Amino acid sequence: MLKYDTILWDLDGTLLDFKMSERYALGVCLKTYGITMTEEMLSLYSGINEHYWERLERGEVEKKELLPGRFREFFRQMGIAEIDPNEMQKQYERELGTKTYYVDNSYAIVTRLKEMGLKQYIVTNGILVTQQIKMKNSGFDKLIDKVFISDVIGYEKPRKEFFDIAFGEVADFKKENALLVGDSLTSDMRGANNVGVDACWYNPKGKPLEEHQGTEKALHIEYEIRNLEEVFEIVCPNQKNKN
Repeated sequence: MLKYDTILWDLDGTLLDFKMSERYALGVCLKTYGITMTEEMLSLYSGINEHYWERLERGEVEKKELLPGRFREFFRQMGIAEIDPNEMQKQYERELGTKTYYVDNSYAIVTRLKEMGLKQYIVTNGILVTQQIKMKNSGFDKLIDKVFISDVIGYEKPRKEFFDIAFGEVADFKKENALLVGDSLTSDMRGANNVGVDACWYNPKGKPLEEHQGTEKALHIEYEIRNLEEVFEIVCPNQKNKN
């Protein structure tokens, strides 16, 4: 007996290792300009990028500002003046989907859940062209029932409007039968709370929840997992995972 018949997956940082793809894409892009990426450069860019996406989720910046803005800030701090942030962005979004890396054997997990009869959807704030490439290269395009991308919907997670539009495109969707699995507290868990869907926080490093609560309304999280394999125990608590 399934406790949930629908899973809403976040893509980057949950099913796919975004950090690995980020490392690859940034290194390739910088190399075209004759720059060898260092760990310090990667760390700097990654921090700037995360900050921009968090601002986007809070509604403080629009995506059209975020995309070149993160590279503009990165180049400013690095003292690089010869690279156009807009050109860098175009190349980066193509390269970012070229190499995909599975998290916790996620391809096999999604395959098994599909065989069990669960409906599975992707809910992502990523860039349209990048996410389409990732879905194809990872093979998830053959397993996932539908992909919902903020670029297409017109709203970002955690906005209620994002999920309302997505749910409206799913036949016979019932919130009480759905579970949202994601690594981000600010977009995934907050989004689940905003729309009344059970939340499963993928927290492989065991980060303390209290550090992320801030002054916002406290998050309500039904499940917290360290490995994606634990999803089987949640959706079908009386059946042992056969993988």
